[in-house]
Amino acid sequence: MFTNGSSASSNNNNTGSVVGDQSNNTTNENILASNNLNTVKLAHQNGHNTSTNGNSSSSVIIPPHQLDTIRVIGQHLYELGFRKTVDQLITEAGSGLEHPLSLQLRAAILAGLWDKAMSTFNELCSMATNDDGKKEMKYLILEQKYLELLEKGDQMKALVCLQSEITPLQHCTSRLHILPSYLMLNSPDELRTEASWSGSEGGSRQQLINKIQAFLPTSVMLPPNRLEILLKQALTYQTEKCVFHNHSTTPSLANISLLEDHSCGRESFPAETKQILEHQDEVLDCKWSHSGLFLATGAGDGSLYIWRYNPQRHQLVEDKLVSIQYAVGQIAWSPDDTMIAVCGVEKCPEVVIWDITGAEAEMKCKISKSPEDLLTCCIWSPDGRYVYAGGLLGQFYRYELNVTMTNWEGVRLQAVLALRDNMTVLAADSHKRVRAYKFDDNIDETICDLEHQVVHMAITKDEKYLLLTLARQGMILVELETGTTVEKYHGTIQADYQINSSFGGANDEFVVSGSEDNMVYVYRRECSTPILKLAGHARIVSCVSWNPVFHDCFVSGSDDRTGRLWAPSAVPGRGRTSRSR
Repeated sequence: MFTNGSSASSNNNNTGSVVGDQSNNTTNENILASNNLNTVKLAHQNGHNTSTNGNSSSSVIIPPHQLDTIRVIGQHLYELGFRKTVDQLITEAGSGLEHPLSLQLRAAILAGLWDKAMSTFNELCSMATNDDGKKEMKYLILEQKYLELLEKGDQMKALVCLQSEITPLQHCTSRLHILPSYLMLNSPDELRTEASWSGSEGGSRQQLINKIQAFLPTSVMLPPNRLEILLKQALTYQTEKCVFHNHSTTPSLANISLLEDHSCGRESFPAETKQILEHQDEVLDCKWSHSGLFLATGAGDGSLYIWRYNPQRHQLVEDKLVSIQYAVGQIAWSPDDTMIAVCGVEKCPEVVIWDITGAEAEMKCKISKSPEDLLTCCIWSPDGRYVYAGGLLGQFYRYELNVTMTNWEGVRLQAVLALRDNMTVLAADSHKRVRAYKFDDNIDETICDLEHQVVHMAITKDEKYLLLTLARQGMILVELETGTTVEKYHGTIQADYQINSSFGGANDEFVVSGSEDNMVYVYRRECSTPILKLAGHARIVSCVSWNPVFHDCFVSGSDDRTGRLWAPSAVPGRGRTSRSR
C-alpha cells in the first residue's frame, strides 16, 4: 500500500491502488513488489534516519503515543493521493504505517493474486484474534476467489476451489449450501445479482479487506478511513453536546469547518414569539396534526379553533371554528388528520368526533354510554380504527367508529396513550400507576408505580420514553421498557392546575412544558435543568405542543386567553410578532 521515497521517485506510476486479476500475474507481481517490499526497510538505524540517497538527515524524536497519530494522518494523506508526502512522512518517522505482511495481503487482494494472498494470510494467522477469526478470514478470501473465477467464466477452477478449499473448512454452512448454485448461472450480471456481490471491479476486493481488518489488531492493519471516522465521531459528540442543536442528522464534514467547534446559536432555536393567537377564554389544550400543517386549540368557552400552518413564513391562519358544548379539555387528531376527537375538562359525559375535511366541520359521532359518564381523556389508535376514552368515574372505553364499544370496567383514568402495535394502551390511573392494557387479549400489566398522581403523559416517537407530569411534583422521564425513572426535571411549577408537557425537536431531544409561573420551560431531554425560560404569557401556561414535522416551532396555550407560536428569530422575511383572532 505504501512505498518509500526512492520507489516513489523512481516509479511514481506504481504507487496507486492495485486492481487486476490472475490473467496477468507477472505485471501484478511487479506492482505488488514495488508497493510493499521497500516498506519493510523503513526503520531508525542507531537513532538516525537513513534516507534513500545515502545522505543522513536529522532524526525526529516522536513519543510512542504519537505514532498512531502519524499512522492515521499518513493513511489519510495516502487516500487523498499524496504519495510522496506519505513516503517522506514514513522516512522521517522511522516507522511503517502497517505491518509489512498486512501490506502484502492488501496488495495481493487488490490485485486478485489469490495464491499470494493465501500464502501471506497463512503468515498472518498468528496475529488473528482467535481460531474462529482465522477460519472466517480464510473463508472470506476463498469465497472471493470462487466468485471471481465464476465471473471470469472459469467454472472448472471455481469447482475445484469450492470442493478442495472452501468445503473442507466446514465454515458458514448456510453459505456452503448456496455457493454451488452459482455454478449454474448464465452470466456475470446474474452472478452479481444472485450473490449480492459487486464484482471484482465493483469494490468487492476493498470490502473484503475491510472485513478482514476486523479480525486483526489495529497495530497490524489500519481500519479504513480512520481519520475521517474519528472526525465524524468528534462532530457527533459536539452536536450531542450542543444545547440548541435541533436537526435530525449530524452535519456533514463537507459542510463545516474543522477549525472551530460546532455550535448552534439561540437565534436558530424556537425561542421567540412569532404569532399570538387570541381566544375568548382560557386556552386549555393545543395539538398539532400529524402532518404538522394544522393546529387545533381548545378554550374554556367550548371553542375549538382549527388553524392552517405556513411553515415557510411561520404563520398560522384560522381555518375553522367549532363550538363544543363543554370546555375543551383534550384534543386528539386521527392518524390521517381528517378527524378530531374532543372531550371536556369535567362533567363531560361524552367524546365528540368531528370531521374537518369540508369547508365546515361536521360532527361524525359521539362516544358515550350514559349521561352519568365522565370522559376527560381520549386518544386514537395509530391505525385509526379505535378511539380510547376514559375518566375518573371508572369508564375506559374502546370505540370502533359507528360499530362497537368495549368497556374495561373499574379503571379510573387520568391520561391515556396508544402504542403503535395497535393493541396496547397505556393508562395513568387513580392509583398512581401507569399500566398497559390489551383489550383483545384482556391482559393488563403495571409499567411503573409512582408516589404521586399522574396528570399528563407524553411519549417519544420511538416509544422508548414516557414524560409524566406529576401532581405538585413537576415532570419525570421514565424508560418504558423497564419502568425506571431516568430523569427528573426541575423548575416548573404545578400545584393546583392541569399542566401539559410535550417532547419535541427533530429526534424528540427536547422537553417543553407550561408552568403556573406564566413561563414556558424548555429542556434537553437528558438534562434536568431548563435551557430556556420563555416569558410572554400573562397567566398560567397550561398546554404546549411541539410541531412533529416542522421541528423549529411549537405552540403554548395560557389562561391569558392566548396561544403563542414560538419559532427561531433568524427567519428571513419575518418581522414583528403578529396577532390573529
